[in-house]
Amino acid sequence: MRDDKANLLVELQRQIDQLSTMEDHPLSFPDISDHPCDNTRLQSTLGALINEGDLHRADNWAAHMTPCISASSLLGQLLAGIHNGNLLSPQLYPALAKIEQQMIGWLCQLFQQQHGHFIAGSSYANMEALWQAKQHSKDASRVVYTSSAAHYSIAKACQILDLKLETIATNDYDQLLPDALQQACTVQRPLAIVATIGTPAAGAIDPLADCIRISQQFESWCHIDAAWGGALSILPGYKTLFDTASHADSICFDPHKGWQQPKPASILLYQHPLSPMLSADTSYLERPPLLNFHGSRGGEFFLPLWLTLMHSGIDDLREQVQQRLQQANSLAKQLQKHTDWHVHQSETGIVCFRPASSVDLTDLVNQRILSKAKVAGQDVYRAVFASSNTRANAVIAELEPYF
Repeated sequence: MRDDKANLLVELQRQIDQLSTMEDHPLSFPDISDHPCDNTRLQSTLGALINEGDLHRADNWAAHMTPCISASSLLGQLLAGIHNGNLLSPQLYPALAKIEQQMIGWLCQLFQQQHGHFIAGSSYANMEALWQAKQHSKDASRVVYTSSAAHYSIAKACQILDLKLETIATNDYDQLLPDALQQACTVQRPLAIVATIGTPAAGAIDPLADCIRISQQFESWCHIDAAWGGALSILPGYKTLFDTASHADSICFDPHKGWQQPKPASILLYQHPLSPMLSADTSYLERPPLLNFHGSRGGEFFLPLWLTLMHSGIDDLREQVQQRLQQANSLAKQLQKHTDWHVHQSETGIVCFRPASSVDLTDLVNQRILSKAKVAGQDVYRAVFASSNTRANAVIAELEPYF
């Protein structure tokens, strides 16, 4: 057994060394065939993949919510693959099961929720939260209210679950209008209200206290999609925000966005315990499965984050989040100082701006330095500070020729 482990590590090291020393070749994708592919063509494809991933490490990368990841989180991902256990049978993997429960307990405390589990992404988490809303509903309402700026996964979840989605108008910065929500609920009581901490385009934070109050008034489920903005939960300055969010029935967060973890890494947290699936024949398992989406799972959802915390501590993670916000703030201030563009900075690390109509930044979008979005129905460019490597000065240097 010890020899097998040693051989595996030796082979992994050999593969890593080969990747790090290979020469660049013109891109030529190999074919899938009965025989091993030509090594030169394989190296060409591997090199192209590495180059694509290196975009996230650049100091001018501000296009999307895809950060660079640390060596410790990458090692955690590798450990999950080597381990390859199935936590549907936790008695077989006591060390992995203990780490999972440690991580869930820490995140429940952080977000002030009672229960939780890891999940492949917030698209799945949003759908499961609405599924739970159906399970807990006291009447036949099928209506879900969320803002017109919410993530598209809410619409997808409603379609899959046969629910009726109604979008609520927003202000100029993509925040849901509580008066419009109150009026809609008065006309038709909702099954659920979905609020957002960090909308996908502008990074806006909905008025959580109003959303939760209205959901309680109409005895409906309140879910918070904090896939992007949940990263702020470790910052003392946002304690009041997350104290408010703790009164929701469920909340989800993607560490693979705001905490620079590899995908998949998401958590769904509840105030209510999940019920067992009583109708399923699972006599081959030690414990009956719960009413959640995931089945077989190992450490791929949480080992990278666990190893990051063990290696560097919460303070280091906190500093990375704070640095991202500071760089976003710096970019917004420099744009306001040197241009007459319309600039809006969200609390979550996204800066949206609208230059004069004569300014075309398409080249910077094509270079994956910026991205485009719509906010309040208007086209904007945006800079997303998802990576601690991204620097405001580097982004400004790319923008200066257009000032």
